[in-house]
Amino acid sequence: MSEPAATAGTLLALAGVIAVSFGGMTTFVLGRRLQNALPYLVSAASGALLGTAFAHLLPEAIQETGSGLRLSGLLAAGFLGSFVLERILVFLFRNREQYGGAISGLVPEYGHPGYEHQHVMRRMLVPNILLGGAVHSFIDGLAIATAFSVTHEAGLATTIAVILHEVPHHIADVGVLIYGGLPKTRAVLLNLLATSACAAGGGLFLLIGLHAADLTATLLPLTAANFLYIATAILLPELQKEQDGWRSVKQVACLFAGVALMFGLSALARD
Repeated sequence: MSEPAATAGTLLALAGVIAVSFGGMTTFVLGRRLQNALPYLVSAASGALLGTAFAHLLPEAIQETGSGLRLSGLLAAGFLGSFVLERILVFLFRNREQYGGAISGLVPEYGHPGYEHQHVMRRMLVPNILLGGAVHSFIDGLAIATAFSVTHEAGLATTIAVILHEVPHHIADVGVLIYGGLPKTRAVLLNLLATSACAAGGGLFLLIGLHAADLTATLLPLTAANFLYIATAILLPELQKEQDGWRSVKQVACLFAGVALMFGLSALARD
């Protein structure tokens, strides 16, 4: 993909991620309808991440690096690195974990006995949430820019996958920020600032990545491994907690739809 086209696609995608996240956060604070749809959005996000990794990023990574030990090593490093990063964030921001993860903590349980005695710690949630969200958004920006540097289709698929898994994440963060004592408007605006860190990640790649083919060849398998980790280690375990049979069936349908969408985009790109 030409450098001007890759740059334009990256900038449009980053703007789209920020805009959709802002729309989701705003809708969340205005009503509960979106909250009810979030489990299905998370299912679709899991499928989109898996489909993007298997249908777009891994084939491109094989083409760039071959199918030898370098690719295997980068995939292992990306998967294990994602786990280590998640552990570091949990350790640094463990107050956030006390109030639930990105899925189960969408609506903090104000009356839960486990939270009442920690009321004075709510304010400590604010910097933890914002910094943790900014780190994840920065990595997503790098992933989008990396994909667009290869093909437009890979960039589009990566952007869709990022939107589907980041929107629930940032909506959850807004809910926890409000629980931490922030007014709704300030919670949305501050979290929007954290979301905008994806622009910094994408911008960093645009400054150095498009001029270094080796960097792209390295980041593609790392990005694929990161997507696989998010889907298999974070999102899918949350879906397994569903106890209602009919809701579980609908979630599985959304999961397969997300995978099918990404493989469909890949098939259209090859026609």
